[in-house]
Amino acid sequence: MPRSELIDRLLSIQHYMKLPNEQKEGTSVETPARFQRTDQWIPVYAWLENLDQDEVVKSKDISDWLNANPQVKEQLCSRHSRYHLMHYIKKCHLKILKRREKKGFKQISNEAAAAPLNKETSLTVQKNVVPKQPAPPPPSNPLSLIPKDSDLYVSKRNEALRKYEILVELEKKLSPIFSKRQDVN
Repeated sequence: MPRSELIDRLLSIQHYMKLPNEQKEGTSVETPARFQRTDQWIPVYAWLENLDQDEVVKSKDISDWLNANPQVKEQLCSRHSRYHLMHYIKKCHLKILKRREKKGFKQISNEAAAAPLNKETSLTVQKNVVPKQPAPPPPSNPLSLIPKDSDLYVSKRNEALRKYEILVELEKKLSPIFSKRQDVN
């Protein structure tokens, strides 16, 4: 296919695509539950931030708190499974503990930091974490493994050059169109 025909075909596609500012603003749909998360979780966050513990809250404590707050429990249980509630609340509390530690609000003794982590009991925030050794990065360009004098290397390089030339021509044709749209806005 000739380059000019390819570029014209790509330009014709733009008529089918709508930019976000071209879409109708009057169609407001109620946001799904995942975007309303903060409102329903505010009481849980407040409770977790008021807890004064060095370790992540236990499932029994979460159940007790939810039973003491039936309105919150009803609202959360109507949208989430029990497993999700427990998992998410523990995860949030762990993040709160780590944030407190970063800000210096909480000092953890060396014994707690050196203690092994037991998943059956509750988690503790550990201060001294040794970072893992990063794995050596894979070669960024698979062509670097191909000998430069091979036919495959030459054909791949020529193909890349053709693609680059097509993109440069497309950019030249599209840049006036996009600059006009920016001037209008």
